Amino acid sequence: AWFLDSSGFRKWLRGTVYREFGCGITDQTLSTILATLQAIAQHEGDEVRVHVRCAREGMAYVIDRSAEDWSAIRVCATGCEIILRPPSLLVRTTNMRPLPVSVADGNINKLWKHINVPERCRLPLLAWLLDSLRPDTPYPVLELTGEQGSAKSSTQRRLRALIDPNKVPLRGRPKTVEDIYVAAANNYVVSFENLSHLTPEQQDAFCTLSTGGGFATRQFYTNGEEHVLEAKRPVILNGINPVATQPDLIERTISIELPTIPADARRDEQTLDAEWEADYPAILAGLLDLFAKALAKLPEIQLAAKQRMADYQMLGEAIAQVLGHPAGHFSGLYEQITGEGIERGLETYGITNAMQVFMYRRKE
Repeated sequence: AWFLDSSGFRKWLRGTVYREFGCGITDQTLSTILATLQAIAQHEGDEVRVHVRCAREGMAYVIDRSAEDWSAIRVCATGCEIILRPPSLLVRTTNMRPLPVSVADGNINKLWKHINVPERCRLPLLAWLLDSLRPDTPYPVLELTGEQGSAKSSTQRRLRALIDPNKVPLRGRPKTVEDIYVAAANNYVVSFENLSHLTPEQQDAFCTLSTGGGFATRQFYTNGEEHVLEAKRPVILNGINPVATQPDLIERTISIELPTIPADARRDEQTLDAEWEADYPAILAGLLDLFAKALAKLPEIQLAAKQRMADYQMLGEAIAQVLGHPAGHFSGLYEQITGEGIERGLETYGITNAMQVFMYRRKE
């Protein structure tokens, strides 16, 4: 499906007219056609929900490949397949790029040589990737931190490529809350890099994106009508220091600290990109295969204690058990990561630091 007022639909319409009649159409004719189609849609058409990149269909998930043939990947408990006519209406923006055609010999383990993630954080990261393909559940926020030279941006770029390839995979710091919602309206994954600080209002906005919500503003300065931007999106952030400091955002955040890469182990970007492109289809196929197996395991999962993002926790437990870990292994990792995030958040409050110094001196 195309948005009627999108440049993609305009190009498609001009191309269709040219193929049928061998000529172009004027801007005035194009405007008349669009106005007619909009009137038909608003007054005679049925209201149907549309989806960006991912959709839930029964017990399966449909992922738009963003290819020219509008094919999609269908993943369920029995496996995954390419379908040419997905049942869900999928819409696109001009910046979306296609996912590669997955191969038969998928291998998720190839991912780890392309991203700089500590081994103990790999399981929570896999759970975040697969949870991002489920539009019917809340999304945890992924935060990557580390010193200069820890490959934060390249790691973030490749993680996004597995879910939502984009012409501009990384964006600079948003200036306002509205910038965050505009990014969410035009992208499936909201991705910002090199962050040093987020205001409390911006952190609240990321909380809202995590569980679903909207932002309302005046549509035009000449009238009082409201324009609402509504979305629920996966979010990736990176910075040298953690930027999730508000308690609500910390509880929704999977924060991973990347180790600094030694100078003698660094490699040139062209070689790394070439190796990534070679392994990209196999990594995606391995990820989708793991997704299908986790969906099959998910109905059996029982949690001893549910944390804030319980849907993510249950999927993580399913993934862990598929990979051979005992029950409760993922929940322990998740609790540890959340606890570390709370400790870092407390360090941003001056009163907390003062209390720590005071109690330490009393102990002496």
